[in-house]
Amino acid sequence: IVLQYFKEYRDFHIEVTEQGHTFLTLIVAFLLVSRANTSMNRFNQNRGFLSMIFCKTRELVHGVVIFSSENINQSGKEWRHEVLYLIMLLLRSVMCTIDYESTGEVAWNLPEMDESTKRMLRKNLYLNEDNRQFSLQKHTTEREENMRVPIRLAFKLRQAIMSQRTALSKPFTPFEELKLLTSVDQFMVAFYGIRKFLTTPFPFPLVQMARTFLFTYVFTVPFALLSDSSKPIAHCVVIFFLTYGFMGVEYTSIELDDPFGGDENDFDNERMASVEFEETYLSVVDIDGQEWTDKLRRKMDDKKNNGRQHGSTLEPEAHAWLHRGVET
Repeated sequence: IVLQYFKEYRDFHIEVTEQGHTFLTLIVAFLLVSRANTSMNRFNQNRGFLSMIFCKTRELVHGVVIFSSENINQSGKEWRHEVLYLIMLLLRSVMCTIDYESTGEVAWNLPEMDESTKRMLRKNLYLNEDNRQFSLQKHTTEREENMRVPIRLAFKLRQAIMSQRTALSKPFTPFEELKLLTSVDQFMVAFYGIRKFLTTPFPFPLVQMARTFLFTYVFTVPFALLSDSSKPIAHCVVIFFLTYGFMGVEYTSIELDDPFGGDENDFDNERMASVEFEETYLSVVDIDGQEWTDKLRRKMDDKKNNGRQHGSTLEPEAHAWLHRGVET
């Protein structure tokens, strides 16, 4: 409107050629579509990784229950309880690792985790001063240590599965044992896929180029329309829809860039994980009864017992070591 006023009443106008602006339109469209496609692909890949994690969790639970169904004695129930607890703890630690940036919760101090597992993790992570001699870095960050927790729990889960050879009166067949170990492997492959996403930033040059051309294009649209003989109201409508469309694609890409966290459009992975916990309880009550189901549920029921615990609650020396890693 201002440009039209100066053109008609002040005889002052700055126009942008339609040919140049058309060429700029092609560049902006290419950059925005490329960025949107990349963001959408990353979004879909992470949803696929989450689906794989939940699928393999369910397969592990069903496999443990079915393959050990002939062991209904005390030792069989204790073995199932330990393995199923580790499966649920592994899933919970992965969800904690995924949401670390938004919650600040560390996986080695989960409220659902018993003291023996916490001690095992602190002993086998670089939080332990004795292990730092093996580190290739002077310092590490809390985020990096957090990502090691599911790896250590997966290792312990594999050990627990292998222990069925001596813990059960009727051990698994080699095929059944291999089936469970393969499910753990596939679970971890999906976790490594999400870990790759969390540690790989979106290419900044592409984002910079797309936004630079986008803002230049949107800003110069009114100048390109000055040579058009249509009324100002028509120009306003065209400018609105062009700005809405191009800026909308950019903001959609921003929303898809990080699908994890607490935003409305982010994955509700905590809720999806709780559904897997409920499925586990149904499987346990079917073979071991209410008593063992309640034991497992009480371990994982952090809302009634412990509540959410944020922060690392580490020894001062270990916390300082991690803090120096963040500064570095």
